[in-house]
Amino acid sequence: MLYLIGAGLWDEGDIALKGLEAARKCSRVYFERYTSLWKGDLEKIGLKAEDFARPDMEDNMSKLIGEAKEKDVCVLVPGDPLIATTHSSIITEARKEGVKVEVIHSSSIFSALGETGLQVYKFGRTATIPHYETDAPYKILEQNLWIGAHSLFLLDIQGQELMKCSEGLKKLLEMEGRGKKGIISEDTEVLVFCRAGSPEKALKWGKVRDFLDFDCTLCVIIVPGPLHFAEREYLEQL
Repeated sequence: MLYLIGAGLWDEGDIALKGLEAARKCSRVYFERYTSLWKGDLEKIGLKAEDFARPDMEDNMSKLIGEAKEKDVCVLVPGDPLIATTHSSIITEARKEGVKVEVIHSSSIFSALGETGLQVYKFGRTATIPHYETDAPYKILEQNLWIGAHSLFLLDIQGQELMKCSEGLKKLLEMEGRGKKGIISEDTEVLVFCRAGSPEKALKWGKVRDFLDFDCTLCVIIVPGPLHFAEREYLEQL
């Protein structure tokens, strides 16, 4: 049996009891340490895990599935286990080999969006703002605004280098400078969600200009579409 278990947004306390019980009975426990974003300590909850970087996961998929044919194996994944396409591929390949797979979900940035006060069903496509030059996030913003949807922007990670909120917003403004469609400016209202799931989490609402010197990492940027009055009331109380 192969278990894919979500480790949640922040630390070991976010792992569901069902996931913890499944991991404890496994003969082999892997932890996908893709970045340093997850701050937990598995030993505090009695788990000894072998760290697995995502490239290792992709390169050693057949080995992982082979082990799961013989014994119970689990992979703990920060956030929810099926957000990354890599893990969907593992399920597909495991099923081809006749290996049973159980997925145990946990919190992720997508489930945390309700805390922003924005109606979750009004979100459009999600985009990552990368370090390299591209206009793809700008095009997604345009598409979302066209249908009246909110836009969630994740910030890029290079190794252990995390993009700052200010960098992400400046990149969006640079894209506007190239695209010239008038969809984002320093006067655009945005929501910044910092350190979601942590004791130091923060929601900040304002205009782009208010955050151009805001160097927080571990955050996402939301450019809202047209706001319902209840959404605006919630945001104005932040």
